[in-house]
Amino acid sequence: MGVAKMGEGLRGGFLDEARRVAETRSRPPGTPGASLVQAIKKAVAQRRVGLILEYKRCSPRGFTSYLTPPEFLERVRGLADAISVLVEPYWFCGSPELIPIMSPAAPVLAKDLVYTGAQLKTHARWGASASLLILEMLGWRRMEELYQVAVNLGLEVLIETNSPEAVLELMHSYPGVPVGLNSRDLSTLRVDFNKFLESLERVSGNRPSSSLLVAESGVDSEERLRRVVEKGVDALLIGTWVMRDRGSRNALATLRSQWSLNRPV
Repeated sequence: MGVAKMGEGLRGGFLDEARRVAETRSRPPGTPGASLVQAIKKAVAQRRVGLILEYKRCSPRGFTSYLTPPEFLERVRGLADAISVLVEPYWFCGSPELIPIMSPAAPVLAKDLVYTGAQLKTHARWGASASLLILEMLGWRRMEELYQVAVNLGLEVLIETNSPEAVLELMHSYPGVPVGLNSRDLSTLRVDFNKFLESLERVSGNRPSSSLLVAESGVDSEERLRRVVEKGVDALLIGTWVMRDRGSRNALATLRSQWSLNRPV
């Protein structure tokens, strides 16, 4: 029987998967999901480092790795306290349509180069739990404005900077808001891992007790993983290593089950 006369189309294999994905993409976008902040706090209460694992297919430096969303979710199953999803389309091959695919598994951080409130509204409309705000991109005044927009939309935020001094100021200015220290200098896109470790140590020795410190970028091996955890962070945001190396799952599983949080609670 020709395709034109078939009632339901061909069954099985890739076409079945394509139909399931189409149905997922066609669901009405949801309300913001489970809390990113509470996911990190839960990990801390359990004396372990929270894991924010990132779905990132490419970056300004080029192609990262191709994993379908189901393959990624299988790789991070049982490991991710939260999932960071690149939604920026031009440099990161992202889309907000990925948010509802990931959100049933864990709270979703919409990772975007946010500069307008309209972007935050898109994140909220697709059901993100939180959005990323980058201090160096926004400056203090615009960041405060967008922080208020996010709050009014019911979105949490992760505020990112690569300055240890700014991390401490953010922690005092926004109590309880997760603050990310990025090892990558966003003006050059370079990572200086040794400088990153020094910055983490400086922050860890001076931070408020109620603050939430997230280490971002630069972790691409079990050795680096251990060295960052030793600096007393509350959570790690890891993307490229998880996307490229299926062996990362074993190292992260060991971290989740055996390594204790290296700071007072």
